[in-house]
Amino acid sequence: MVTAFKGEKIEKNMATKIVYYFYDTEENIEQLSKEVYKNKDMFVHYPRGFEGGQKYRTIKKFTYLGFKGKPPVGTVKSPVFGYGFTKKLNPFSKHINDNFNFKEVIIKKGGETKIDKIKNILHLSERSLQNLHNTFDDVFKKNKAETASVLATVMHDLFPAIAKKPKKNYIANALSSSLSSWGNSIDEFSDSDKKAISELFDKLSIGTDFLTSDSLKKTKEIVDNKYIEETLKKFDKLFKQTTGTATLEKKWQQFLKENSWVFSSVFSQPVILYKDEAYVGGKSIENKGGKFTDFLIKNSLSDNVSFFEIKTHKTKLLEDAPYRGNDVFSATKELTGCINQVLNQRDKFQKTFSSLKLESEQQFETFNSKCVVLVGAFSDLTKKQKYSFELLRSNSRDVEIITFDEIKKKIESLKVIMSGQA
Repeated sequence: MVTAFKGEKIEKNMATKIVYYFYDTEENIEQLSKEVYKNKDMFVHYPRGFEGGQKYRTIKKFTYLGFKGKPPVGTVKSPVFGYGFTKKLNPFSKHINDNFNFKEVIIKKGGETKIDKIKNILHLSERSLQNLHNTFDDVFKKNKAETASVLATVMHDLFPAIAKKPKKNYIANALSSSLSSWGNSIDEFSDSDKKAISELFDKLSIGTDFLTSDSLKKTKEIVDNKYIEETLKKFDKLFKQTTGTATLEKKWQQFLKENSWVFSSVFSQPVILYKDEAYVGGKSIENKGGKFTDFLIKNSLSDNVSFFEIKTHKTKLLEDAPYRGNDVFSATKELTGCINQVLNQRDKFQKTFSSLKLESEQQFETFNSKCVVLVGAFSDLTKKQKYSFELLRSNSRDVEIITFDEIKKKIESLKVIMSGQA
């Protein structure tokens, strides 16, 4: 009676290497399986299919360098299972099997991970294999745990008297596995995702010591800096527009409305955006001629309001030709008109203040209310024009004139302060 045999046997013991064959007498398999080199730290595995023959479409062998006869994680160690990649790496091995024509996989300890297209060789290191193993291991555990959880829930729903309601258990590494596929865009998250992240952050920061005060501070700095960077990008996009149209003015109004915190840096006091396009009085008995300011700003402590009127960064500040000599320039009608407009709004507001306050549910005051106009770009002026412009606005007692590029400088300065580089 012939005894069945399944395993490796030495077929050749040569001067440079030992050659092994795999035998399965019941399945009539006799096939080259392994080569172990004597004079260098190298061995070769020849993957075998379950019923013999090739395991992969084109890969003929796995060559190992520097492992002292012990295959790394992610590769099959037993000849009975046919060598090659482990079951956990099936998604990876299937992908390269279907999409490449590799003849050989070379795995070198401490080596590079690369593809040799000319020789059709895939080079891997033990680190890359470990990463693959860990990644797919997390996926397999997650899928297995989710399947078990769904099964337990279904069984409870079907047979509540027999099957207990399953407890909610977090699957370790599920979060890191999911986030590894995130493309860094907030648009990828659903409202449910955002809510879950917010709730998780609250629980970790309040209920545990997982997030220290230093890490929370650092996180806030990152968020604040990122927010300011995004604000500057939006600012630059508008500032690059070359035509000063009514549409552009509306875009600037919308920008300031969405980033109302900018007003605090303008006024250097605790202020809030009280109302955009606020009615400030001035209607006649025919219900005509009402005045509206672009923004009504309120001091959050004193309730004193201020008037904020904007044009665009393309609004001319001074006339091109000098008024006298070569260094005296007149303000443009756009600038003087903007100044008179905001003064007119304040005047109408103060004259009808009592009735406006009486009809309003909100609290506000007017104590010599400040007027601000945001207009033009300082950088568009010549050196001599800048001299005239500074004389003009420094002697403007009731209206502060600020240019758009000065606003940008204020935002950039805030960014420097927030990043700790000041």
